[in-house]
Amino acid sequence: MGKINSRAKGAAGERELANYLREQGWRKARRTQQYAGNPEGGSGDVVCENFPFHIEGKRCQALKPEDWMEQSKRDCPAGKIPAVFFRRNGRKEWLVILTADSVCELARQIAPSNVTIDYVQNQPTHTAVAKGFFVQTINPNSP
Repeated sequence: MGKINSRAKGAAGERELANYLREQGWRKARRTQQYAGNPEGGSGDVVCENFPFHIEGKRCQALKPEDWMEQSKRDCPAGKIPAVFFRRNGRKEWLVILTADSVCELARQIAPSNVTIDYVQNQPTHTAVAKGFFVQTINPNSP
């Protein structure tokens, strides 16, 4: 059994994720070639015009969700929501990691009009507006 080339495996996973997004209707989804620059901004693994998420794609066995999310946050351009799309080896379903703050804000945006949501808004550290969604990332250390 030969040694697995992690770079080739990562590139194959990114192509697979881009194909998945195209199958879901995001026709312009494509793997970025980070060494060549990214005209959409940021350095996500997969980009797509009008897709509200900055994508870090991972296909692996060992899970490191906190590390992955930190990378996504660090590389996320303005106007996008940091997200990690991942699939474990041997599984077919892609899963997504978002911060709880992003999920709650998205839920507020799509909640039915008869639902009342009361919350205390903290000082935002990052604001993203993408395809009709408005997401503020809250810094837990702010007053």
